[in-house]
Amino acid sequence: MGNCKIDLVFNAYNEIDSIETDIKNILKIKENNNKINKIFVIEDGSNDGTSEKLKELSKIYEINLSQSKSRRGYSKALLTGISICESEFVFFSDLGGKFDWNDIYKLIEKIPANDLVIGKRKDRNDQFYRRLLTFLYSKYILYFYGIKSSDPDSGFRIYRKKLILEILQDELFNKHLLNSELTIKCMSKNCAYVEVSIKYFKRKGSSRGLPLKTIPNVIISTIKNSFKIRRQING
Repeated sequence: MGNCKIDLVFNAYNEIDSIETDIKNILKIKENNNKINKIFVIEDGSNDGTSEKLKELSKIYEINLSQSKSRRGYSKALLTGISICESEFVFFSDLGGKFDWNDIYKLIEKIPANDLVIGKRKDRNDQFYRRLLTFLYSKYILYFYGIKSSDPDSGFRIYRKKLILEILQDELFNKHLLNSELTIKCMSKNCAYVEVSIKYFKRKGSSRGLPLKTIPNVIISTIKNSFKIRRQING
């Protein structure tokens, strides 16, 4: 298994209802796994009290904060989180009650043998159209890039830091489907890769996924960007 270390990075935006419970559960994960080095929370311009609550929690618990008064967005939050990590591997996920944090153990078991470990969402109870889009998108990626992934845009994953930093030096194109772009680029470098089945829950309250009305434009831009990404990885 090796003596590799991993940092856990979490993106938080307006999570006041669940943030303290999530932090406590994540800290229990750290206590029970000696591979976990540090916990980072990237707080992204929240306006519901999450920012203030995290400052309180950081005085009590061993968590590292990166906070922004303005909204950075998922892409910049991810880039910020990876850039400030210190360990050989980086786990990244959103907060907000969508995952069972105990599934982190399943992913950690797959390092250091793998450079990319993706949590494949199983038994999903979110909207049918979102599950259908995931299925169709995985088929598109297989057809267009020759890359096989059951859940390429899952946001519950581990990267080898050296690999993802190399990839992040190049331009990124799909801000709405950033995780899948990173999946494609990692796998195009013939990295060791594995998917692990994890639980996935529909977020309580209003969904923060893509609204139905925006999906046609996202599909069109994703297809256009596919040619840019393919040229980039082949170049």
